[in-house]
Amino acid sequence: MKIATLTENTIPRGSMLEARHGLGLYIETETMRLLFDCGPDESFVRNADALDIDISTVDAVVLSHAHYDHGGGLRAFFAMNDHAPIYLLEAAKNKYYSISRSPVFRYIGLDSDLFEEYNERFIFFSASIDVSDSVHLFAVGEYNTFHPRFNSLLYKEKEGKMLPDDFTHELVMAVTEHSINTVFTGCAHSGILNMVHTVLEQIPAIPIHTLVGGFHLINTATKTLGETPETVWMLAKELDRLGISRVYTGHCTGEEGFRNLQAIFGARIEALYTGKRFATA
Repeated sequence: MKIATLTENTIPRGSMLEARHGLGLYIETETMRLLFDCGPDESFVRNADALDIDISTVDAVVLSHAHYDHGGGLRAFFAMNDHAPIYLLEAAKNKYYSISRSPVFRYIGLDSDLFEEYNERFIFFSASIDVSDSVHLFAVGEYNTFHPRFNSLLYKEKEGKMLPDDFTHELVMAVTEHSINTVFTGCAHSGILNMVHTVLEQIPAIPIHTLVGGFHLINTATKTLGETPETVWMLAKELDRLGISRVYTGHCTGEEGFRNLQAIFGARIEALYTGKRFATA
């Protein structure tokens, strides 16, 4: 499987690509081309063009959750691609807000007009769905494990009231190739261990080799580490115990979170950045 990072918070020095707060990954499996999230705006299209990736050939899009920094580029995608379906959880239709910058509720959800304008392109599901024989999507289960502290700044609107976001709009994706799974997360608001346990429960006969995506270890208000180093060490040790061999992470993991995970994973962990290409086993 080949992966190219079309959108991430950072770029290497001297790069002509565009960094954005968000995440967007282009994935080539043995049978299809996928887009896993598409960043906050149309910049992922320009980055894809610079990387010689043709967005019009994408077969399907998976939206990890209903936040703009992962799905804000959808309108630009529709302008470039006239056929690929968009997979997302039913709860992604709801409205989501943040108070990370001030006590005022700031809308951070998707452009809901798209649901009507491109109704035939959206595939909503509530528990699980297969995009192909090798690409599997799951709503995240609860296994009484870690949840990010700064989820507390995020809300959803229900019947005119603001309630804490329960992240029922967040999915986890597993791609099965060569008898192993590669697991993709957007932000892991549901807890990275809950995501891993979900895949292990749903596909028990196939081990998880690689994790790719954000772990939400950051304080979204200050952009510093939002968890204690001890908590991050525990997460890394547990992921290692569960058999994770490789990790590619960035976006909401944060630089300090990455360094703390690296203390356990060493050379087996790599940072995502806009333009990074890599292949999984």
